[in-house]
Amino acid sequence: MTVMKRALSLLLLPLLLAAAPALAQQQAQYSQYMNNNYLLNPGATGAEDYIDVKLSYRTQWVGLEGAPKTYYASINSSLGKWRTTGKRTLREWRRPFHAIGGFVYRDVTGPTSRTSAYVSYAYNLVLTPKIRAALGVSAGMQQFAIDGQQLHFFDPTTQAASAASRVFDGSVGLWVYSNDFYVGVSGAQLLANKLDFSYSLNSLDAGAGNSLKRHYFATAGVRLPLNDDWSLVPSVLVKAVDPAPLSIDINAKLKYQDLLWAGVSWRAFDSVVGMVGLSYQQFTLGYSYDAGISELTDYHHGSHEVLLGLRLKKRAQAVCPPNKFW
Repeated sequence: MTVMKRALSLLLLPLLLAAAPALAQQQAQYSQYMNNNYLLNPGATGAEDYIDVKLSYRTQWVGLEGAPKTYYASINSSLGKWRTTGKRTLREWRRPFHAIGGFVYRDVTGPTSRTSAYVSYAYNLVLTPKIRAALGVSAGMQQFAIDGQQLHFFDPTTQAASAASRVFDGSVGLWVYSNDFYVGVSGAQLLANKLDFSYSLNSLDAGAGNSLKRHYFATAGVRLPLNDDWSLVPSVLVKAVDPAPLSIDINAKLKYQDLLWAGVSWRAFDSVVGMVGLSYQQFTLGYSYDAGISELTDYHHGSHEVLLGLRLKKRAQAVCPPNKFW
């Protein structure tokens, strides 16, 4: 009987592994990505006039068993010296510069998880006296895993083994921006590498044929000054991944100086998001709540996301503009 149970669990394992990448093919969901565009576009590496550090925690679909939880940490900066005031000469503004960054995250959904780490590079140059463009690339590793200890069968004595697969990954992005607008396009998981789990039974490979899906993002935002203290920042994000339908986010954020902001976002046919945030010296804090509007709404209590930012100033001789969107 024990041998039969073990064989049954191994036969079920390919089905579970096949389901895991299906859940994870759509990259982790974020609501405050407009406060950290580096998440979705390596071209935005080092675009701000400070060393940009971000930490975030998101719990999605609260109350639903096994709902996703996502953690990430990112840092990016230009190489060389910076000036954190607006007193830049035209010569300084026209200088190209290099930028680097790093990003790690973990996304857990029930017994499945994904852990990733990336490094990025961007080259930033001048298009016009007021507009710059940057082309960025990122490379890293993703690990998909299933925790067999969290799988529960009708017979409590049945156990399933854990499994994991690691793949190399890469992204590219173009970022065009000024003090008053930004436009970006990017592609993620472009290598579309296959996931190879090591468990098998009689040469039957578990999870065979699964691979990463390419994701494509297009985003744009503009700063509209209302007066000396207030500004409105509308933005849009379009996400595409086959075979999922096209996803569109429409956002608007109202800013008071560099101190307070509040915003709202509509994620097409999925949720409405409310956001608030504040800045104090080099620290920033943002919070968002997603209220679902899909058929899943009756089974959860929304989603929460907290974002902590640290803006580290650099020394004189900056070559890029101050951030007007965070």
